[in-house]
Amino acid sequence: MSLFTTAPFAIFLDLLMILYTLWVVSLNDPKGRLSIGIGVGMLAWLGLLHFGLSTKSLFPENISSVTFLIVIFVAVGLIGALLLLVKPIRNRLVSLSQKQLLLLQGIRVFFGANFLMQASLGGLPQTFGILDGWTHIGAGFLGLVAAFTLAADVDGERRAWFANIFGTLDILVVASSLALILLPKLTPFHPMMYAVFLPAPLWLWFHLISMWKLVQSKSNQVLLGQQA
Repeated sequence: MSLFTTAPFAIFLDLLMILYTLWVVSLNDPKGRLSIGIGVGMLAWLGLLHFGLSTKSLFPENISSVTFLIVIFVAVGLIGALLLLVKPIRNRLVSLSQKQLLLLQGIRVFFGANFLMQASLGGLPQTFGILDGWTHIGAGFLGLVAAFTLAADVDGERRAWFANIFGTLDILVVASSLALILLPKLTPFHPMMYAVFLPAPLWLWFHLISMWKLVQSKSNQVLLGQQA
């Protein structure tokens, strides 16, 4: 077994994602300070996830594909509730600029590269790993391109919409395929679950909030036009 197909490497990627997320969030802080509270919360989340996966106590080993998919979406909903109902977190999230929300997707290129490595080393079914790897790399790259064009004010909104839609579909298709098609082969405790239950829900909510902000921006532009 290669290191790149193991849980320790999946945990390393999650830690890299946490550090990158804290850095991006800190960009709108005048002193560039990393948020200790957010960092501790994400590390605690990773710790609980690792405990549940390593002890195989997070869900039954014989969980059905449909039930597992429901578990994934319930987890996404709970994370959304945490992000939107806890006022300090919501205020911090809503204050992020479009550039930051899209920049947060950039780390996905490393996860995509890992999925490609897992496909080549037998850690994932080859077709799934290759497709998932390239779509994650594409989603991360498109997020970076959209963030750059917004910063340069070069038709950034159109690219932001494309990056958000592509990235959202990527997450939904991968999660559904994983649960409904590949679960019997991978088992619910595969190292990939470190991505499924930590970074992926956050990326999905970053996409949704970015699109909400795009709609709000368009509405404000229309309102200003009518007032003029």
